[in-house]
Amino acid sequence: MKDVILLVEDDIQLGQTLKDFFEYNGISVLWAKDGNRAIEMFNETPPALILLDVVVPHKDGLEIATEIRESNTIVPIIFMTGTALDTLDHIKGYRLNAVNYLEKPIVPQIVLAQIRSLLQPISAKRYKLQNLTINVDNQLLTIDNKELLLRDKDIQIFSLLIENLNTVVTRDEILNKIWYNDYQKRNNMLDKAISRIKKILKNFPSIKIKTIYGSGYKLEVKER
Repeated sequence: MKDVILLVEDDIQLGQTLKDFFEYNGISVLWAKDGNRAIEMFNETPPALILLDVVVPHKDGLEIATEIRESNTIVPIIFMTGTALDTLDHIKGYRLNAVNYLEKPIVPQIVLAQIRSLLQPISAKRYKLQNLTINVDNQLLTIDNKELLLRDKDIQIFSLLIENLNTVVTRDEILNKIWYNDYQKRNNMLDKAISRIKKILKNFPSIKIKTIYGSGYKLEVKER
């Protein structure tokens, strides 16, 4: 069975492009062109995810999200915006548990990657490196039976590095795969995430993340 998402977009050309692209890639799309119809569609057929333009007729995206959150606090919401939002609107959106704000022009392939990531979260993975056993299960990292709870982005970064063991993963690659864009403001988030992971790994001296200046990061495992 296909996943069903609710697309709220009043731009006919963009809406049709996204709908056709997503459905070609196996995702069913309910398409609402205004705020009132978005609420009706949501109540008629609860979607797995909402892709929501901030500016649509009758009710704007923040009003739609606020109304939806009165009955559903779980469904992921991704906002799309073609205009600069002020700080208060950004804060309001994230308080409504928005997953992300995507700036137009929208790149369908990038949106699809994010949708798939949200609808198909990281499943349990097991790695055997040298004499270390490492398990990754959602946000739980287990190294030699020691359980560590990591943030969602941190565990995704660690998984990406471990799957590219002894290979440099560039900053741009991490930003595009984890945050779906390489905007400058994401660099600070990446730095903080790497710092948190390195701090945890201090308890496991045989595992090391090397910073390759001007390039990216490399995960190495040494024999104990």
